[in-house]
Amino acid sequence: MLPTGHVAAGFLTAYAVIKIAKPDLDPGQINQLLLVGTFFGFAPDLDEFWFFLKNRNWLVAPVKVIKYHRHFWSHAPVVWLLAGMLVIVIAQNIWWQLVGLILWLAAWSHFVLDSIEYGIMWLWPASGKLYALKGAGRKPFITEEKNFFKHSFLFLKFYTTRVSFYLEVLIIILFLIVFFK
Repeated sequence: MLPTGHVAAGFLTAYAVIKIAKPDLDPGQINQLLLVGTFFGFAPDLDEFWFFLKNRNWLVAPVKVIKYHRHFWSHAPVVWLLAGMLVIVIAQNIWWQLVGLILWLAAWSHFVLDSIEYGIMWLWPASGKLYALKGAGRKPFITEEKNFFKHSFLFLKFYTTRVSFYLEVLIIILFLIVFFK
């Protein structure tokens, strides 16, 4: 899934947590929690910026880099579970407890979405195996095309054939409905 889908899913996760918990917080604190969810919905993919900079290539990542990304610690659900639980345990108030819960659940929204077609190491560190509903470990979209526009067109043509594309569109529409409500 693209960053737009993960960001929208993180926001929706935070929104759901806030609606369920009904905390007694001011609107500024609620907005901060929504930002926390938005950020942590995408956070497991932040390692990609390092890989892109390291390879000095913003268009195409070599297969070994993409495989490493899927096997990097930031794509291990247990890391985000432990981080969220740590924040909850040391929290001094409800706002920080919600930050910990949203950190955990927004990151896991990322993993659930990536588990549809791409694969996540759900059992790491016990196992580095990727688990997905469909096509775990399948060769990702790679092209040697260096022209940004041609590369983008080829990627879009490929991505619109994926279930993830249509799910991402649905998540973004739901985000827009909730955000502008």
